[in-house]
Amino acid sequence: MSQSIMVRWLIIAALAAADIAGLRLTGMHLEVEGVVKLGAALLALFSIGLVYSRWRPVERLTDLAQTAAQLMAFFAAVGVFSYLVSASAAPLVDDALAAGDRAIGFDWLAWFSWVHEHRIVTLVFKIAYNSATPQLALIPIYLALSGQAQRNARLIWELMLSLTLIVPLSGLLPAASAWVHYAVTDLIPAIHMPDFTALRNGTMREISLARMEGLITFPSFHTTLAVLFVAALRRHRLALAIGAVVNGLMLLSIPSEGGHYLVDVIAGAMVAAVAIQMAARIEARLGAPLPGIALSPAE
Repeated sequence: MSQSIMVRWLIIAALAAADIAGLRLTGMHLEVEGVVKLGAALLALFSIGLVYSRWRPVERLTDLAQTAAQLMAFFAAVGVFSYLVSASAAPLVDDALAAGDRAIGFDWLAWFSWVHEHRIVTLVFKIAYNSATPQLALIPIYLALSGQAQRNARLIWELMLSLTLIVPLSGLLPAASAWVHYAVTDLIPAIHMPDFTALRNGTMREISLARMEGLITFPSFHTTLAVLFVAALRRHRLALAIGAVVNGLMLLSIPSEGGHYLVDVIAGAMVAAVAIQMAARIEARLGAPLPGIALSPAE
Protein backbone atom coordinates (compact mmCIF):
# COMPACT_ATOMS: atom_id res chain seq x y z
CA MET A 1 0.00 0.00 0.00
CA SER A 2 1.38 3.40 -0.93
CA GLN A 3 1.47 6.43 1.34
CA SER A 4 -0.90 8.09 -1.12
CA ILE A 5 -3.58 5.43 -0.63
CA MET A 6 -3.23 5.54 3.14
CA VAL A 7 -3.47 9.34 3.28
CA ARG A 8 -6.58 9.30 1.10
CA TRP A 9 -8.25 6.82 3.45
CA LEU A 10 -7.32 9.01 6.41
CA ILE A 11 -8.88 12.03 4.67
CA ILE A 12 -12.06 10.07 3.94
CA ALA A 13 -12.22 8.93 7.58
CA ALA A 14 -11.74 12.52 8.80
CA LEU A 15 -14.50 13.73 6.48
CA ALA A 16 -16.82 10.99 7.71
CA ALA A 17 -16.08 12.03 11.30
CA ALA A 18 -16.89 15.64 10.40
CA ASP A 19 -20.16 14.44 8.87
CA ILE A 20 -21.09 12.61 12.06
CA ALA A 21 -20.41 15.72 14.13
CA GLY A 22 -22.36 17.89 11.69
CA LEU A 23 -25.34 15.54 11.69
CA ARG A 24 -25.47 15.67 15.49
CA LEU A 25 -25.25 19.46 15.53
CA THR A 26 -28.04 19.87 12.97
CA GLY A 27 -30.30 17.17 14.39
CA MET A 28 -30.23 15.18 11.15
CA HIS A 29 -29.42 11.52 10.59
CA LEU A 30 -28.63 9.15 7.74
CA GLU A 31 -31.17 6.70 6.40
CA VAL A 32 -30.12 3.27 7.73
CA GLU A 33 -30.73 1.40 4.48
CA GLY A 34 -28.29 3.58 2.56
CA VAL A 35 -25.57 3.16 5.18
CA VAL A 36 -26.00 -0.62 5.19
CA LYS A 37 -25.82 -0.81 1.40
CA LEU A 38 -22.69 1.35 1.34
CA GLY A 39 -21.07 -0.80 4.01
CA ALA A 40 -21.89 -3.98 2.10
CA ALA A 41 -20.48 -2.58 -1.14
CA LEU A 42 -17.26 -1.46 0.56
CA LEU A 43 -16.89 -4.85 2.25
CA ALA A 44 -17.26 -6.58 -1.11
CA LEU A 45 -14.64 -4.32 -2.71
CA PHE A 46 -12.21 -4.82 0.17
CA SER A 47 -12.68 -8.59 -0.16
CA ILE A 48 -11.99 -8.47 -3.89
CA GLY A 49 -8.92 -6.36 -3.27
CA LEU A 50 -7.68 -8.78 -0.63
CA VAL A 51 -8.05 -11.77 -2.93
CA TYR A 52 -6.32 -10.14 -5.89
CA SER A 53 -3.50 -8.54 -3.91
CA ARG A 54 -2.53 -11.44 -1.63
CA TRP A 55 -3.77 -14.81 -2.83
CA ARG A 56 -4.25 -14.42 -6.57
CA PRO A 57 -2.20 -11.30 -7.38
CA VAL A 58 -3.65 -9.33 -10.30
CA GLU A 59 -2.46 -5.75 -10.06
CA ARG A 60 -5.10 -4.31 -12.36
CA LEU A 61 -8.02 -5.88 -10.50
CA THR A 62 -6.50 -4.77 -7.21
CA ASP A 63 -6.30 -1.20 -8.47
CA LEU A 64 -9.89 -1.38 -9.71
CA ALA A 65 -11.16 -2.56 -6.31
CA GLN A 66 -9.13 0.07 -4.43
CA THR A 67 -10.22 2.89 -6.73
CA ALA A 68 -13.88 1.90 -6.62
CA ALA A 69 -13.84 1.64 -2.81
CA GLN A 70 -12.20 5.03 -2.34
CA LEU A 71 -14.47 6.81 -4.81
CA MET A 72 -17.59 5.24 -3.33
CA ALA A 73 -16.60 6.12 0.24
CA PHE A 74 -15.44 9.61 -0.63
CA PHE A 75 -18.50 10.60 -2.63
CA ALA A 76 -20.81 9.34 0.10
CA ALA A 77 -18.91 11.37 2.72
CA VAL A 78 -18.57 14.52 0.64
CA GLY A 79 -22.21 14.28 -0.45
CA VAL A 80 -23.33 14.38 3.18
CA PHE A 81 -20.90 17.22 3.80
CA SER A 82 -22.46 19.23 0.95
CA TYR A 83 -25.88 18.78 2.56
CA LEU A 84 -24.55 19.96 5.92
CA VAL A 85 -22.92 22.99 4.29
CA SER A 86 -26.19 23.87 2.55
CA ALA A 87 -27.94 23.78 5.92
CA SER A 88 -25.90 26.82 7.00
CA ALA A 89 -28.37 28.88 4.94
CA ALA A 90 -26.02 31.71 4.00
CA PRO A 91 -27.58 34.47 1.84
CA LEU A 92 -28.14 33.43 -1.78
CA VAL A 93 -25.85 34.99 -4.37
CA ASP A 94 -27.90 34.34 -7.52
CA ASP A 95 -28.20 38.06 -8.25
CA ALA A 96 -24.42 38.49 -8.09
CA LEU A 97 -23.80 35.45 -10.32
CA ALA A 98 -26.31 36.69 -12.88
CA ALA A 99 -24.64 40.11 -12.78
CA GLY A 100 -21.30 38.40 -13.37
CA ASP A 101 -22.71 36.77 -16.51
CA ARG A 102 -23.98 40.09 -17.79
CA ALA A 103 -20.60 41.70 -17.09
CA ILE A 104 -18.88 39.23 -19.43
CA GLY A 105 -21.60 39.58 -22.07
CA PHE A 106 -23.42 36.27 -21.55
CA ASP A 107 -27.22 36.30 -21.83
CA TRP A 108 -28.21 33.16 -19.93
CA LEU A 109 -31.90 33.31 -20.74
CA ALA A 110 -31.26 33.81 -24.46
CA TRP A 111 -28.92 30.78 -24.47
CA PHE A 112 -31.42 28.64 -22.57
CA SER A 113 -34.24 29.66 -24.91
CA TRP A 114 -32.17 28.88 -28.01
CA VAL A 115 -31.18 25.44 -26.71
CA HIS A 116 -34.76 24.50 -25.84
CA GLU A 117 -36.11 25.73 -29.16
CA HIS A 118 -33.98 23.09 -30.90
CA ARG A 119 -35.03 19.58 -29.91
CA ILE A 120 -31.97 17.82 -31.26
CA VAL A 121 -29.65 20.21 -29.43
CA THR A 122 -31.65 19.71 -26.24
CA LEU A 123 -31.48 15.92 -26.59
CA VAL A 124 -27.73 15.91 -27.27
CA PHE A 125 -27.09 18.27 -24.37
CA LYS A 126 -29.19 16.18 -21.98
CA ILE A 127 -27.29 13.03 -22.92
CA ALA A 128 -23.94 14.82 -22.62
CA TYR A 129 -24.80 16.38 -19.26
CA ASN A 130 -26.05 13.08 -17.83
CA SER A 131 -22.90 11.30 -19.00
CA ALA A 132 -20.98 12.61 -15.98
CA THR A 133 -21.99 9.76 -13.66
CA PRO A 134 -21.35 6.94 -16.17
CA GLN A 135 -17.98 8.50 -17.01
CA LEU A 136 -17.13 8.65 -13.32
CA ALA A 137 -17.51 4.86 -13.27
CA LEU A 138 -16.18 3.95 -16.71
CA ILE A 139 -13.01 6.04 -16.77
CA PRO A 140 -11.53 4.57 -13.54
CA ILE A 141 -12.43 1.10 -14.84
CA TYR A 142 -10.66 1.83 -18.13
CA LEU A 143 -7.61 3.22 -16.34
CA ALA A 144 -7.39 0.26 -13.97
CA LEU A 145 -7.82 -2.42 -16.62
CA SER A 146 -5.36 -0.72 -18.97
CA GLY A 147 -2.67 -0.70 -16.28
CA GLN A 148 -2.75 3.03 -15.50
CA ALA A 149 -2.86 2.78 -11.70
CA GLN A 150 -0.88 5.98 -11.24
CA ARG A 151 -3.33 7.86 -13.44
CA ASN A 152 -6.20 6.49 -11.34
CA ALA A 153 -4.46 7.68 -8.18
CA ARG A 154 -4.07 11.15 -9.68
CA LEU A 155 -7.74 11.22 -10.67
CA ILE A 156 -8.86 10.35 -7.14
CA TRP A 157 -6.66 13.12 -5.73
CA GLU A 158 -8.00 15.58 -8.30
CA LEU A 159 -11.61 14.75 -7.41
CA MET A 160 -10.92 14.98 -3.68
CA LEU A 161 -9.05 18.27 -3.96
CA SER A 162 -11.68 19.75 -6.27
CA LEU A 163 -14.53 19.03 -3.90
CA THR A 164 -12.46 20.19 -0.94
CA LEU A 165 -12.51 23.59 -2.65
CA ILE A 166 -15.98 23.48 -4.19
CA VAL A 167 -18.11 22.35 -1.26
CA PRO A 168 -16.98 25.05 1.22
CA LEU A 169 -17.29 27.69 -1.53
CA SER A 170 -20.83 26.54 -2.25
CA GLY A 171 -21.67 27.02 1.42
CA LEU A 172 -20.19 30.50 1.56
CA LEU A 173 -21.74 31.48 -1.79
CA PRO A 174 -24.92 29.41 -2.15
CA ALA A 175 -27.24 29.83 -5.11
CA ALA A 176 -30.61 28.32 -6.00
CA SER A 177 -29.62 27.96 -9.70
CA ALA A 178 -30.12 29.92 -12.87
CA TRP A 179 -33.29 27.90 -13.51
CA VAL A 180 -34.86 29.36 -10.40
CA HIS A 181 -33.41 32.85 -10.89
CA TYR A 182 -34.80 33.13 -14.42
CA ALA A 183 -38.06 31.32 -13.54
CA VAL A 184 -37.83 28.54 -16.12
CA THR A 185 -38.67 25.65 -13.80
CA ASP A 186 -41.89 25.08 -15.74
CA LEU A 187 -39.67 24.01 -18.67
CA ILE A 188 -37.07 21.99 -16.80
CA PRO A 189 -37.44 20.44 -13.33
CA ALA A 190 -35.15 21.81 -10.64
CA ILE A 191 -34.99 18.46 -8.85
CA HIS A 192 -32.51 19.70 -6.27
CA MET A 193 -34.81 22.39 -4.89
CA PRO A 194 -36.90 20.30 -2.43
CA ASP A 195 -33.75 19.18 -0.57
CA PHE A 196 -32.05 22.57 -0.97
CA THR A 197 -35.08 24.36 0.46
CA ALA A 198 -35.61 21.85 3.28
CA LEU A 199 -31.99 22.14 4.35
CA ARG A 200 -32.07 25.92 4.34
CA ASN A 201 -35.30 26.18 6.34
CA GLY A 202 -34.30 23.44 8.78
CA THR A 203 -37.06 20.95 8.01
CA MET A 204 -34.89 18.11 6.67
CA ARG A 205 -34.24 15.43 9.25
CA GLU A 206 -33.04 12.42 7.24
CA ILE A 207 -30.45 12.18 4.46
CA SER A 208 -30.59 9.24 2.09
CA LEU A 209 -27.22 8.28 0.63
CA ALA A 210 -28.99 6.71 -2.34
CA ARG A 211 -31.08 9.76 -3.17
CA MET A 212 -28.82 12.74 -2.55
CA GLU A 213 -29.10 15.50 -5.15
CA GLY A 214 -26.41 17.81 -6.44
CA LEU A 215 -26.96 21.05 -4.53
CA ILE A 216 -23.93 22.99 -5.72
CA THR A 217 -24.32 25.84 -8.19
CA PHE A 218 -21.08 27.81 -7.74
CA PRO A 219 -18.53 26.56 -8.75
CA SER A 220 -19.83 24.04 -11.30
CA PHE A 221 -18.62 20.54 -10.41
CA HIS A 222 -19.78 19.23 -13.79
CA THR A 223 -17.29 21.62 -15.37
CA THR A 224 -14.54 20.37 -13.10
CA LEU A 225 -15.41 16.79 -14.01
CA ALA A 226 -15.32 17.54 -17.74
CA VAL A 227 -11.79 18.93 -17.46
CA LEU A 228 -10.56 16.12 -15.20
CA PHE A 229 -12.03 13.41 -17.42
CA VAL A 230 -10.23 14.70 -20.50
CA ALA A 231 -6.99 15.04 -18.56
CA ALA A 232 -7.33 11.45 -17.31
CA LEU A 233 -7.61 10.12 -20.87
CA ARG A 234 -4.78 12.08 -22.44
CA ARG A 235 -2.38 9.13 -22.86
CA HIS A 236 -4.56 7.23 -25.35
CA ARG A 237 -5.47 9.01 -28.57
CA LEU A 238 -8.77 7.26 -29.24
CA ALA A 239 -9.96 7.53 -25.64
CA LEU A 240 -8.86 11.17 -25.58
CA ALA A 241 -10.73 11.94 -28.81
CA ILE A 242 -13.94 10.35 -27.54
CA GLY A 243 -13.57 12.01 -24.14
CA ALA A 244 -12.91 15.42 -25.69
CA VAL A 245 -16.07 15.25 -27.80
CA VAL A 246 -18.31 13.98 -24.99
CA ASN A 247 -16.96 16.41 -22.42
CA GLY A 248 -16.87 19.30 -24.85
CA LEU A 249 -20.59 18.76 -25.36
CA MET A 250 -21.05 18.43 -21.61
CA LEU A 251 -19.38 21.80 -21.08
CA LEU A 252 -21.75 23.40 -23.59
CA SER A 253 -24.73 21.77 -21.87
CA ILE A 254 -23.95 22.93 -18.35
CA PRO A 255 -25.76 26.31 -18.36
CA SER A 256 -29.02 25.00 -19.80
CA GLU A 257 -29.12 21.41 -18.50
CA GLY A 258 -27.42 22.04 -15.16
CA GLY A 259 -28.96 25.39 -14.32
CA HIS A 260 -25.54 26.99 -13.99
CA TYR A 261 -24.45 30.54 -14.66
CA LEU A 262 -21.50 30.95 -17.00
CA VAL A 263 -19.40 32.24 -14.11
CA ASP A 264 -20.03 28.89 -12.38
CA VAL A 265 -18.49 27.17 -15.39
CA ILE A 266 -15.46 29.45 -15.40
CA ALA A 267 -14.94 28.89 -11.67
CA GLY A 268 -15.29 25.13 -12.08
CA ALA A 269 -12.60 25.10 -14.77
CA MET A 270 -10.29 27.10 -12.52
CA VAL A 271 -10.83 24.62 -9.68
CA ALA A 272 -9.94 21.75 -12.03
CA ALA A 273 -6.70 23.47 -13.08
CA VAL A 274 -5.67 23.99 -9.46
CA ALA A 275 -6.59 20.40 -8.52
CA ILE A 276 -4.58 18.93 -11.40
CA GLN A 277 -1.46 20.83 -10.35
CA MET A 278 -1.86 20.01 -6.66
CA ALA A 279 -2.60 16.33 -7.31
CA ALA A 280 0.55 15.93 -9.42
CA ARG A 281 2.68 17.28 -6.58
CA ILE A 282 0.96 15.22 -3.90
CA GLU A 283 1.18 11.98 -5.85
CA ALA A 284 4.84 12.62 -6.65
CA ARG A 285 5.59 12.84 -2.92
CA LEU A 286 3.25 10.14 -1.60
CA GLY A 287 3.07 7.61 -4.41
CA ALA A 288 5.94 5.39 -3.24
CA PRO A 289 4.99 2.16 -1.38
CA LEU A 290 5.38 2.12 2.38
CA PRO A 291 8.29 -0.18 3.37
CA GLY A 292 7.24 -3.55 4.68
CA ILE A 293 3.51 -2.98 4.20
CA ALA A 294 1.39 -4.89 1.71
CA LEU A 295 -2.24 -4.32 2.50
CA SER A 296 -5.24 -4.81 0.28
CA PRO A 297 -7.05 -3.66 -1.70
CA ALA A 298 -4.11 -2.22 -3.68
CA GLU A 299 -0.35 -2.26 -3.64
